[in-house]
Amino acid sequence: MKTLSVANLYFIVVLIFLMYLIWLMMKPFLGAIIFASIIAGSVYPIFDWCLKKTGFSIRVTALLMCCLIAIAVFFPLIYLSLLLSKEAISLYQTLISGINNAVVNEFLFGEGYFATLIKDTTALFGVEVNMQSLKMEVVSQLKNISMLVLNTINQVIGDIIKFIFNFVIMVMIIYALLAQGKYLKRFLLELSPLPDEQEELILEKFNQMNYVTLVCNGVGGLIQGVLAGVGFWVAGIKLIVLWTTIMILLAFIPLLGMSIIYIPACIYLAITGKTFASVTLFIYCTLVALITENWFKPLFIGKRINMDALLVLFAIIGGMTVFGFGGIFYGPIIMILFLTMVELYHSVYNTSKD
Repeated sequence: MKTLSVANLYFIVVLIFLMYLIWLMMKPFLGAIIFASIIAGSVYPIFDWCLKKTGFSIRVTALLMCCLIAIAVFFPLIYLSLLLSKEAISLYQTLISGINNAVVNEFLFGEGYFATLIKDTTALFGVEVNMQSLKMEVVSQLKNISMLVLNTINQVIGDIIKFIFNFVIMVMIIYALLAQGKYLKRFLLELSPLPDEQEELILEKFNQMNYVTLVCNGVGGLIQGVLAGVGFWVAGIKLIVLWTTIMILLAFIPLLGMSIIYIPACIYLAITGKTFASVTLFIYCTLVALITENWFKPLFIGKRINMDALLVLFAIIGGMTVFGFGGIFYGPIIMILFLTMVELYHSVYNTSKD
């Protein structure tokens, strides 16, 4: 067995120590680095096309691409954050002012359809309900829901604000990845002991999932959210910008998507007596979601990534649990990289089959 020389041992110790120091320096910017890599991987085909068509140098083209990203992302996000903050406060005030015993009493124990249904059901089964306790419980739960809504909105706004603060660093990283992408790729691949074809497969899957998550799901989510927002506006629901933004973000989540918002909105319209608007909005939003998820996204994504929707859902929920809002993007990428490594294990490294 070959023993390590003093020089080799010294080299390994120094290398590990330097890697640890690099980790400490890069740790505060880890989120910005990952997200910049996602954006750079997604826009690289456009960057490559512009580089060939314009004839500009690689540095000038990378600088122009970063300026376009800043114009398309940074300034709209600042405006959107200010608008969302205003509408979130307005929503919370509306929920608090609407939660009172008079409203609950009329809804549960008045002469409406729901109140009559409760009375008939309890009478049918001979169940005696403590009305006062039920009122207090309903009021308490409504207050909890209002606080949950506010906290969720605040978390999203907080993530957007943190994203804005990190945006300058992200743009610098994106510029470096675009301008020096080939050299950085070669440098990283030479550090890896894996064969070149396996490294290329991992990078290919990474870029494909970037494109699917950021571009395909982003465009699909934008279509769903904006069209549903138009439906909300026609139905007379207020705070359109807030609900539209939330539905765009939720549209990234498969299976559930923006139904988390529009179904309660339809129930609210039905409770307030707007039955026609409720039914129409439900049918409209459901059709928008079904057409986008089952026709537009598969057409846009093509055969790039073949991953079960339920698995993507768990990856997104788990990613958001660990990384916050960024988990919408990180979760699926981590999952596809894991599946790629499993695929490589079964096809290359599993010697038990031999």
